[in-house]
Amino acid sequence: MIMNDLLRKAMEFEFLSAEEGIFLFENTPLAELMYVADELRKKQVPHNKVTWQIDRNVNTTNVCIANCKFCNFYRIPGHTEAYITDIETYKKKIEETIKYGGDQLLLQGGHHPELGLAFLCKFI
Repeated sequence: MIMNDLLRKAMEFEFLSAEEGIFLFENTPLAELMYVADELRKKQVPHNKVTWQIDRNVNTTNVCIANCKFCNFYRIPGHTEAYITDIETYKKKIEETIKYGGDQLLLQGGHHPELGLAFLCKFI
């Protein structure tokens, strides 16, 4: 494989195989990959304006019974560190988010066995 041919192909939005992508990853200097990525971004982003999305994740609860192996966040029901976020805390976090330029609030949380859809609908 020839690196310059693959980079040209990428710059023209042509499909790269997994093998070609791995070849570029393993053999192309980082500065060249960064250049190609930036050029592709310029072609796709209107008015060449890049912005940041400022948002905040707010947890409804850390109580969860899903027992996901990757999660270090959850607490079992009845645990001393278990919590359910109240509406006053949400209001404070929303105000802080807006204060720092945020425009998106993401609600996430555990699978609390006693909280149902009615609980979550209070926040809509």
